[in-house]
Amino acid sequence: MKRLILGLIALLVFSNAQAAETNTVEATPSMITIGVIPGGNPENLREQGLALAKELQGKLNIPVNIYVSKNYAGLVEAMKTKKVDFAFFSSLTYVFAEQQAQAKVLLKKVWQEPFYYSAIITPKNSGIKKLKDLKGRRIAFVDDKSSSGYLYPQVALKKLGLNEKDFKEVAFTGNHQASIQFLEAKKVDAAAVFSDDEKGTQGAWVKFASDKKAQYRILWMSAPIPNDPFCVRQDFYDQYPKTTHTLMFALIDILEQTHNKNTYSEILGSRDLMPATSKQYDPVREMVKALNIELKP
Repeated sequence: MKRLILGLIALLVFSNAQAAETNTVEATPSMITIGVIPGGNPENLREQGLALAKELQGKLNIPVNIYVSKNYAGLVEAMKTKKVDFAFFSSLTYVFAEQQAQAKVLLKKVWQEPFYYSAIITPKNSGIKKLKDLKGRRIAFVDDKSSSGYLYPQVALKKLGLNEKDFKEVAFTGNHQASIQFLEAKKVDAAAVFSDDEKGTQGAWVKFASDKKAQYRILWMSAPIPNDPFCVRQDFYDQYPKTTHTLMFALIDILEQTHNKNTYSEILGSRDLMPATSKQYDPVREMVKALNIELKP
């Protein structure tokens, strides 16, 4: 009798566990939308986006849509209004999105290293030797919310007492490739852009140059900046944690298994994706504080 009672108890526990598991089966979203920013070549981004969406859809068995935002603020707003479920943000845009759109960081891109740099460059024949020489000159920035293309350079320039009014002309080009094009066309004398390594061998001026023989002088190079994060909308994560993790690992696998690392380089980077935490972006928050930036998209 004692064995029978114990057997019945075990069966009841097993049945309850099965019922609990059945009741907690996660629903599947009808579609997943991933947002990206056109930071490099817009045409390459569109082509890579379509190919990546198709590959992800095959792995997840869920329709995947790529949303290409026109600018940083637009992508934050798209997550806030639930037009996108996931997004590749810049490091600064993530700080905005975390507060304004409840973005949760999942992964970060790895180019040469798990971080990148901001640089201010000028053609070697410009006669500009140091940052102070930029006073009265023309300079190109990417976007007023771009970490490497505007904000980190602002910290360096302000330390020298240089403000936007001290330049002859300030241009906001919209992306790093366009900033290099401005330099090549001699529309500006200097530009603030990214570099994937501290020495500048993988800088925007190398990657996007149409004139491969052009030579540039690095006037300033920043301290390491945390790489661009891949984020999920918090309420989507709360509702679909399994789908979120499946997508994370699918992205990592796609990049690892792709023979040509440039296949999705405009979106995923050219080396790896690795787990990231919110705390890793504390240096960006400190930069925001130093510049008294309002966290509004």
